[in-house]
Amino acid sequence: MGLSLPGLWLKRLWVLFQVALHVALGKVLLTLFPGRVKQDILAMSQRTGMAQNPHFSYENWIPTFFSIQYFWFILKVRWQRLEDTTEQGGLAPDCPVVRLSGQRCNIWDFMQGQGAESSLRDGWAFKNNVDIKNHQNLQDRLRAAHLLLDRSPQCPVVVDTMKNQSSQLYAALPERLYVLQEGRILYKVGKPGPWNYHPEEVRAVLEKLHS
Repeated sequence: MGLSLPGLWLKRLWVLFQVALHVALGKVLLTLFPGRVKQDILAMSQRTGMAQNPHFSYENWIPTFFSIQYFWFILKVRWQRLEDTTEQGGLAPDCPVVRLSGQRCNIWDFMQGQGAESSLRDGWAFKNNVDIKNHQNLQDRLRAAHLLLDRSPQCPVVVDTMKNQSSQLYAALPERLYVLQEGRILYKVGKPGPWNYHPEEVRAVLEKLHS
């Protein structure tokens, strides 16, 4: 059951305080102890496997941390998590999505296959990243999603509607990994990416399903 409106706003205020404190302390530490912050970030990237990505070096990460864009992005993510009602074993929301052809369909239409959502927005991002402006309409979103096709994804690519229903109901900001089967959530990563999920877990779940 979701939070009452007064309860939700109280939690949002508490999250606002936490994020503001996190950003302020992070900015101070980055200024006073850049070497220690670098060690911590590199250790985190090693644990998550991001250090293996040649496109994202330390120099791509640190200049973007604790900025105004970072603050608003983290706040938006944390606020969205407060309304996350999906849970492993629960019913998978059957949200409307749009194929790159423009055809409208629903998440459950992909239940027998694999689906991927693209919903890129303005906000905090690492340097050396794809620069995509905030989508003003569905055509902007479809054009952005076509960039994924250059990487030859091994699954269908769809986009959220401009009402962002899939993003909201699946708490998909900035990234989230799910495995759906027979209308249920078979697997759900516990925390938002890119730091807190591991694609190899999804691979293991899918391999077990097909074994």
